[in-house]
Amino acid sequence: MQAFVRRMLGPALAISALSFTATAASAITGQAKPQLSIEAERSPQGARITFKGKNWPAAARVKLTATRAPASTKPQDFGMVDADSSGVFTVRKVAICTTQNQEDGSLETVTFTAADSATGVKATASTRGGAWVCQ
Repeated sequence: MQAFVRRMLGPALAISALSFTATAASAITGQAKPQLSIEAERSPQGARITFKGKNWPAAARVKLTATRAPASTKPQDFGMVDADSSGVFTVRKVAICTTQNQEDGSLETVTFTAADSATGVKATASTRGGAWVCQ
């Protein structure tokens, strides 16, 4: 019975050790993966979008784009933003409304991408298209 327990615990201990090693390596490098979050709301001017990024390299130039808005025919380009010295950015952009149809806005999803212009490292976030419905 004791040999059986050792055979069963051996792989579990190895997996635990591997997990600990990966966590320790991540803690040593201190480099967290860049992140992007999006808040989108309707406004009389169009879709008001707040981009929030963290864990980017200090002073990184980040290009902001998105898939096409509901009822639109082309992707969206929101230009460049600079991360601060701690790798954080927050910027608000306004995109024109693209549809009168509430259903388009509730059914379609818009995916945003932030890409470091120097390294090409990317982060994505998605939201429903309701913000692009004209008021």
